[in-house]
Amino acid sequence: MYEVVGLSFKLYEEMIEKAKHFFRVSDYDVSMNRYDVALFHLEQATQLALKAYLFKAFGDFPRTHSVRELIEVSDNECLKELAAEKWFVVDILEDAYIGARYFIRRYGEKEFIEAKNFVEGLFRCVGTSSI
Repeated sequence: MYEVVGLSFKLYEEMIEKAKHFFRVSDYDVSMNRYDVALFHLEQATQLALKAYLFKAFGDFPRTHSVRELIEVSDNECLKELAAEKWFVVDILEDAYIGARYFIRRYGEKEFIEAKNFVEGLFRCVGTSSI
């Protein structure tokens, strides 16, 4: 595993903190009945947590917005098993990344709960369990 030091460590820490922030903000979005934005924020939390993990593990991360691609390039079996089991959540999150910004997409509580549980599992897989 790549050793994160100095400014690199600051970048890693900032990415993790932003991921946690997006995760927490999703609950506020739900309280305002904005499941579309809540899922967008969960997707952003997912992207940042994955990129931080890849940065720590390999010293860099791909410049992609695809959650699926980020998981595929990792060497993390926990992530790969989670994504295989919850493939539909990966689809929802990737859809929410674009849909919440540019299209009218309707999501509900079921999608949010599944996605939130997925992101919690992802955080555990990458060693960032305290949200």
